[in-house]
Amino acid sequence: MLARRKLLLSAVGALATSPRRSIAEADATAALAQEAGCALSVARLLRGELIERGEEGDCAAVPGSTRVFQAASLSKPVVATLVLKQVLLGKLGLDQPVSELLPDGYPHRQNLFALRESPKVDVVPTEILRKLTVRHLLSHTSGLPNWSDRAPLRPAVSPGTGWLYSGEGYVLLQHILSAQTGKRLNDLASAEIFEPQGLRDTAFKLTERIAASLVPGRSSSGEIRQLRFPYEIAASSLYTSAPDYARFMAATLADQALLRLVTHAPVPVPNAAGVFWGLGWGLEQSNGKHAIWHWGNNPGFRSLAMADLNSKDAVVVLAARENGMPQAKAIVRRVLPGAHPALELKLVG
Repeated sequence: MLARRKLLLSAVGALATSPRRSIAEADATAALAQEAGCALSVARLLRGELIERGEEGDCAAVPGSTRVFQAASLSKPVVATLVLKQVLLGKLGLDQPVSELLPDGYPHRQNLFALRESPKVDVVPTEILRKLTVRHLLSHTSGLPNWSDRAPLRPAVSPGTGWLYSGEGYVLLQHILSAQTGKRLNDLASAEIFEPQGLRDTAFKLTERIAASLVPGRSSSGEIRQLRFPYEIAASSLYTSAPDYARFMAATLADQALLRLVTHAPVPVPNAAGVFWGLGWGLEQSNGKHAIWHWGNNPGFRSLAMADLNSKDAVVVLAARENGMPQAKAIVRRVLPGAHPALELKLVG
């Protein structure tokens, strides 16, 4: 163990002094961090303020820079914030048909997660987009499936008739943002969220800086298992640290205009009393308490974030293992006591 710790310190020191860090070198250092026990990171807000004592959890004992994880679907609230900023500026309408924003149709990539394959694309026609609104996409009421499974994209149920979780809807929002702003998702998020909020260890795709601090994901049996995102996927490719995501949540809780949009007219989640969906965030109502929350599930990673809207207390848990959700739920329950029907959803596992 002492020899391994010395090796870890040596690797971290080499990265800190090297003028040019390759992703391969960063991967080796991240693997050593994982071996040293860095598989779980926690950050907390108390009354809306980050508790400034670095990371908690396994990663707190690992020397070197802040550890970065794949946040999976914690990507979605970030994308929703970008969309809602456009709404607040009057550049997008929540009930605007998508066909008005994409008059030439939507070039949908069927093999989005086949990261080394050439794109296989179908065009979603305007007659379908005409039935979809920005609000539908944000609240998972578009009727679009979670993923198209290498098939042309079509609604699975009629848009606006109920809640159906959809990653495809958020990738469509990504395309709308790009068409409206002329910027790629990571560039837009950097300008509007990451840089203003001081999120130095957050990006929507793998970069050298991210790779230098990335904790490798693992299966429940301990084998390394992870996707490596060379391009942005709005629904799932966010890389971040627990303190960075907590800073994002603090900014969300402090923005009353944004929160009003997020929480207005919540949509009930089927067969889940007390659980609703707003614009970008899940909403929980239980025993007089109101919370925003989201979870994430990527190969090798699990994530969970929740904030009490009354106290402004919040917690973010990032796990680099596929069996990390039970521990994440236990941490949320400890930090935010009380009943949490959102954590009982079968999706959150």
